[in-house]
Amino acid sequence: MKLRFFEWLMLTYTFAVLLTCLLFFRSLKSSNASSGSLKTFEQRNRAFNVFRFDASSNLAVGQADQSQPVETDLISESKNEKRYWNQWAPVNLLKQNLSYIEPNKLRLFSHADYLVDIWSNNGLGDYLWQHIIQAELKSRPDKLYRHGEKTIHGIKYRFKGGDNLSLGFVSDTTENVIFVLNGRSNKTRETTRAWLDGLADLDALQNVGLVLIGDELCDNSWLLGYLQNKTAYSPKFVFLVYDSPLIDDKTVFQFPLGVATYRGFPLPAYPDLVVKGVRKYVCNFIGTVYSNSSRELLVKHLERINVAGTSHCYLKVRYTWQPTETQESLSSYVEVLKSSDLTLCPLGLNAESYRIYEALSVGSVPIIEDAVMGSNCSSTPYRLLRRHKAPVVFVKDWSELPKVLANEKKLSIAAKERRREKMLNWYQKFRSTLAVSFTSTVLQKFFNATV
Repeated sequence: MKLRFFEWLMLTYTFAVLLTCLLFFRSLKSSNASSGSLKTFEQRNRAFNVFRFDASSNLAVGQADQSQPVETDLISESKNEKRYWNQWAPVNLLKQNLSYIEPNKLRLFSHADYLVDIWSNNGLGDYLWQHIIQAELKSRPDKLYRHGEKTIHGIKYRFKGGDNLSLGFVSDTTENVIFVLNGRSNKTRETTRAWLDGLADLDALQNVGLVLIGDELCDNSWLLGYLQNKTAYSPKFVFLVYDSPLIDDKTVFQFPLGVATYRGFPLPAYPDLVVKGVRKYVCNFIGTVYSNSSRELLVKHLERINVAGTSHCYLKVRYTWQPTETQESLSSYVEVLKSSDLTLCPLGLNAESYRIYEALSVGSVPIIEDAVMGSNCSSTPYRLLRRHKAPVVFVKDWSELPKVLANEKKLSIAAKERRREKMLNWYQKFRSTLAVSFTSTVLQKFFNATV
C-alpha cells in the first residue's frame, strides 16, 4: 500500500515538472517573437527616418542618412529593449478651452475604441486641431512639424501638421486617416492630388476622410473623380471650405475658413479683452484694397465719415497683398480688433474671409458684405453662418454703412456689453458644436457608429 502511494506521488511530481518546462519554453518562444516584432518596428522607423529633416546635417526632406541620430525627446527606452522612435509624443489638454465645451455634447475619454490619424500640410489643420477640437500642439525641436493627441467619444485622434509634410511621412500600417489639404490654387491642388493618388501605397488603409480648402471661386469639379471612385482609398467624407454647390450634407459638408493660423492669429483667450466698458473704436478696416473692388467704395465711405467726425473708425490699408505678418503688424491688428465694436468685412476673391471669425473671437460684430462671388458658388453665401445664426450684420453694399454706424451710435454701453458677451458665448458654442459634428461624421462614416 505504501509502495503504491509512493509511485503515485512520483508520477504527480514528474507531471508537474513536465508542465512547468512546457510553459517555460512557450513563454521563451513568445519573447523571441516579441523581439522580432520590435526589430521590425525599429527597421520601419529607420526607413521612416529617411523622410525627416535634420537641421544639423542640412538634409532636405526625402534624403537618406542612416547615421543621423533621432531626437532624444522622442525616444522611448526600457531596460530590456532597444531604443525606438515614438512618433506620437503624449500631450496635455488645453484646460483654458475645456470650460467652453458643452458637457452633454462633447465627452472626453481616456479609453479609445478607435484610432484616427490626422495629417495636415496647411494652417487649416491647426484651426481644426486647436480651435475646433480644442487640443494642444507641441513642436518638434527641429520645427519640422507639430503634433498632438486627444481622445473624444472613443476616438483617439493623433495629429501631425507642418508645411513640409508629405505623404512619405505616413506609415503604411495606417488604417484610418484624415488629410487636411489645400485645393485653393492650381499649385496646391497638384500637391493635394499627389497625397490622394499615393493612398494606394498604404496597404493597411481602411478609411480616408478629407478636410479641404476649396477653390475660392468654388470650382471643385476635380474632386468628383475621387468621390465617385468607390475604393478603400476614396474619401468617405469631405469637409469643404467656401460655399461650393458640391456640399450636400451627406458626403460633402461645409467647414469654416476660420482664423488665419498660418499668420499666427492666436487662440480666443485674451485676459485683457474689454467686455465691460467702452471700446476705443466704433469700427475698423485693416486690409488690402484691390482696384475696381467694393473695398475701394468702402474706403471712400470711411474716409468721408472720419472727416465728418460722426464716428471714430480705424482705417489702415495697403494696395499689395502680403502673405505673412511681422509680429508687430499682427499684434497691432489683433489689438485693433479687440478695441472695436464693429469690424468691416468686405469681399475678397471669395465672400468668406478670415476677418469674420477673427472678429467673432474677440466680440467685435462683423459687418459682412452679402454678395455672391463667382458663378460656381452657391447662390446663398455664408450658409454655415446663417445656419448657426451667427451674430453678424449683413449689408448689400457699403452705401449702407452710414446707416449701420448711426444705429450703432444709438446703443447704450450696457447694450454693447450684453452683445459682446452673447457673441463670445456664441463663438465658443459654434466651435464645440463643430467638434461634435466632426467627430459624429468620423464615427458614422468610418466605423458605422454614433456618438
